[in-house]
Amino acid sequence: MADGAMGTYYQSLYPDDENIVEMAVLDNPDRIKNIHKSYIDAGAVLIRTDSFACVGPFIESDELKAEIASKSYELAREAAKESGRDVIVAADIGTLFDPAMEGHILSDIKPVLDAFLAAGADVFDFETQTQTEGLSEIFSYIKEKNPKAQIIVTFSVNKNGMTTGGLSADNIMQFGASEENIDAFGFNCGVGASHMADIIKKVSFYTDKPFMVLPNAGYPYNLRGRQIFSGDSSFFTEKMKDIVSSGADIIGGCCGTTPEFIKKLGETFSGKKSGERKIVEAFDKKTRTFSSFYKKLVNDEKPIVVELDPPFGSDITKVMNSARTLSKADVDIITLSDSPMGRSRMDPMLLGAMMQKETGTDVMPHVACRDRNLIGLRGCLLGSYAAGLRHFLMITGDPVPAADRSQVTSVFDYNSIRFMNMAKLLNEDDFSADRIVYGGALNYHGRNAEAIARRMKLKMEQGCSFFLTQPVYGDDDIERLSLLKKMTGAKIIAGIMPLVSYKNATFMANEMPGIHVPESIVNLYSPDMSREEAEKVAVSVSLDIADKMREMTDGYYFMVPFNRVKLICDIIKQIRK
Repeated sequence: MADGAMGTYYQSLYPDDENIVEMAVLDNPDRIKNIHKSYIDAGAVLIRTDSFACVGPFIESDELKAEIASKSYELAREAAKESGRDVIVAADIGTLFDPAMEGHILSDIKPVLDAFLAAGADVFDFETQTQTEGLSEIFSYIKEKNPKAQIIVTFSVNKNGMTTGGLSADNIMQFGASEENIDAFGFNCGVGASHMADIIKKVSFYTDKPFMVLPNAGYPYNLRGRQIFSGDSSFFTEKMKDIVSSGADIIGGCCGTTPEFIKKLGETFSGKKSGERKIVEAFDKKTRTFSSFYKKLVNDEKPIVVELDPPFGSDITKVMNSARTLSKADVDIITLSDSPMGRSRMDPMLLGAMMQKETGTDVMPHVACRDRNLIGLRGCLLGSYAAGLRHFLMITGDPVPAADRSQVTSVFDYNSIRFMNMAKLLNEDDFSADRIVYGGALNYHGRNAEAIARRMKLKMEQGCSFFLTQPVYGDDDIERLSLLKKMTGAKIIAGIMPLVSYKNATFMANEMPGIHVPESIVNLYSPDMSREEAEKVAVSVSLDIADKMREMTDGYYFMVPFNRVKLICDIIKQIRK
């Protein structure tokens, strides 16, 4: 039997205290100790320290976080000792969140972990988690410091069994089973006991590890600026019967619960066994869609990718004609940009679904995080999947132009790494029968190659299968890409964009940040060239670049200048020769 809520219960007892409840550890320690004692008296044999907010942005100073962690453990231990009962004290750690998913979580919470370890903590409860990123590293750190430490992790889900980080209930069950350093796991917060029972009834168990479930006391409403939970302890206990019969070993409460809730749980379940679980083997769902593009990619056969821009308006005649021409040229996949430069164009996923159906050639829309929040991004993937799309380029997205920012807002709930993590989870769940293939964009011009390679590896860890690059023109570009490929082992599909006139060449050389066009290439063009003469140079330069990077690149990614699709088809034909 675990305890119940700390934060909401403290607020109900001391409504005039406007600080976060963790500060009471230092300012009003007797209050916190008495709450622990109340839960122990109610029957809890597992109590959690008042330290939820010691991670994240709530407390700025690492020193203060560590002080609160240490003092919170001391208070809980004193309450347990003074009760004269055998009570387990768990070091409580709240939601861990790394918005960029760049691996900073462990370094951010080390002061708190070290404070708990120094205080003697040997049970750690990571509660209300929303994603798995970084948890394994943290658990390994704790076990290295104290091999006998016990680690509990619970996740907060909504009524549909999803976390805000995109984890499904089944993702959580498989993670709990597969992570060797987890000693107990389960669900807490997010929903009341009724919805939690519905979720638990549907999950599959892949392990016999202890299973912990701590629902909220219903759902909150605001009363004079305070969150009040409407749940009734008798109703809560009745619904917990379904949770226990479904296999929960450790039960208690989260937001809105009080010692009264825990007392009723104890009276109802003391001495009773949880329901028998049917343990099933976690099965490997790692299938892949075997498109021409993907088969060539994995077999080192250099697939051909061609990018088209969706129209600014509603007329798709020109872009569909281009797609038909490319399909007849047997390109492996057509990719559609997502409002590049922050200028609104037709949705690439809707257009892509129509284009793929009509041409029979696979289409890969770009999907930018700039314009959609978590709900929108997930919905786009689900809808695109239902429409038959299986390939995506996941990008953070160009910023909105400065002149438009007074009227247009960028979202950026996710960056491309977190977006790929969402796709990875969908591949393990909804898309398991036919997993999607997704890649990322590679800006290789940064000064620090190690930093670029580190981000590439983070994307690869989230299932990124390949990288499309900016246009390549110079030997320095090829050398940098070769270095990054050597550092990461990534599949890199290098970009080629033919320069079709003197004006085009000088513009790309002088006006496009991040793209380097050598002067030797610009000098091949002249202002008085005819279209045919300039295109002849464009073909020659493109073939020369393709030949130079043949040993480095895993494919060719063509960007079509000014809708000159026939020119691209001519270059592709000669490359294939």
